[in-house]
Amino acid sequence: MVTTSRLVDVVKWTATLGKGPQNFLGARWVRSVLRRASADKKRLWALRVLSLSPHYFLDPENPKYAGMSNDEYLEAIFESYVESRKEIFDALLANHVRPDSTVIDYGCGPGFLSKLIAENAAQVYGCDISQGALACAGILNSAPNLAFIRATETGMDSIGNTSVDIVFSYAVIQHLSDDTFKLVLETCHQKLKGGGRLILHVQLENEFWRTEQEWREDLSIQGRMKLKYGLHCFAHTSEALRSIVTEAGFHDIQIEDLANFIRNDSDKIPGQAILTASK
Repeated sequence: MVTTSRLVDVVKWTATLGKGPQNFLGARWVRSVLRRASADKKRLWALRVLSLSPHYFLDPENPKYAGMSNDEYLEAIFESYVESRKEIFDALLANHVRPDSTVIDYGCGPGFLSKLIAENAAQVYGCDISQGALACAGILNSAPNLAFIRATETGMDSIGNTSVDIVFSYAVIQHLSDDTFKLVLETCHQKLKGGGRLILHVQLENEFWRTEQEWREDLSIQGRMKLKYGLHCFAHTSEALRSIVTEAGFHDIQIEDLANFIRNDSDKIPGQAILTASK
């Protein structure tokens, strides 16, 4: 049975969906609202829009937010995102990004990591399928050397082939079908320079997470809802990941437990790992 609160969530998420699966905040009205907001209100409306997605600003029951107004809560969550993404950058990227690096942040969402990378690199491209998320990113996390680009064939064509030193993706790959993952890897290989690095956050198969086939075979209401709204993880074995990435033209593939880099985040979701490879 779906509870009233869950029904409200489903209505809210559905209202933001753009064309295509899991294109949250992709609905045309999202960009219209942000364009029409006055300059002094754009930030607030970007935060409000992000709170409509099932992937951002999701901790309202935390006692530390007790007594806050909704707008105060959104600002507090914004700061928590900045802090958590700083931890991710320091743990996973600080040793790879140089002042002269060109970096793609694939599946950048509202751009928190993209902006941190831009503070340490020459050029950054934050890429995402959602035009609404990119619109929020442009308001909340802009930087002179940061371009937010829609992750479509046309959008990615604006990035020169063999011009990128690092492609990084966090909390994205586990939501992609194998077919989409392969297309993403093809694009990454095309954009990377020879010797360029691929750094992906992935989900390893274990007793907690299902494979893509298992998710698609689940025809229950709950299973179909989770798949539609991206509340799932497609897990892979290490061998399957190595095979897919090798077929895309990468080598020197390493897969390490995320706990080796970020202890707290890994404890929350078991089976997380970091895959690195070279072109």
